[in-house]
Amino acid sequence: MKELCLVLGVTGSQRTEIAHDIASYGWPEGQVVRVFTHGLTTDETHWSNVSGKVSLPQPGEERAAVLVTDGRHSQIDQLEALIATAPAAGWEIKRIVTVIDLPLLHRRDVLSDWYQACLHFSDAAVLVGRSDVPNAWLSKFLEKQQSESVPCLIFTLPKRGGLPNPAQIIEGDPRRMSHVLDDLDAVDEMEFDEDNLPEEPFDLIRKVDRYFERDIHG
Repeated sequence: MKELCLVLGVTGSQRTEIAHDIASYGWPEGQVVRVFTHGLTTDETHWSNVSGKVSLPQPGEERAAVLVTDGRHSQIDQLEALIATAPAAGWEIKRIVTVIDLPLLHRRDVLSDWYQACLHFSDAAVLVGRSDVPNAWLSKFLEKQQSESVPCLIFTLPKRGGLPNPAQIIEGDPRRMSHVLDDLDAVDEMEFDEDNLPEEPFDLIRKVDRYFERDIHG
């Protein structure tokens, strides 16, 4: 399977430009990496999501691809659908990146939980619009990530120039909180009390990621 990097975030936050930076400089020089943006239909440069049914371009001779989600709709719903669809389409999700529109988040604190959900799945975060928010507010935001032990790498997009060191996102081990992409057995996620082990047989079922859980309302 070919590697796939997902870029989460809202529309208008320079995600396509960042995706092209990752595609151009994230992998070794000379490697062909495609960029997919969301479209009404699927073709060589677009993926589609119609009523929750995801369609991805088929892999070709490229080393990898970077996919930009639809920034107008739920990132978690799209992520769940992409995780379910990618393997059958020939793609392995290698990295997840969240682009954070700092000025928008500063104006609309209600988006805080929305971004935290994205960061839960992310190996890296890219901060956009750093110069347009107060230093004290940004420090508080970064302190929150540290206090919640968010392990993803954090980059700041400069006003001029592209994303610094995109290769750092792709190289090395995953840095996300979620284990949804990890090849774990159900027993790996269980916590046993050695003094109170279960006596009856029980089923080993992998935990559903908390952001993918559904209630009776969906």
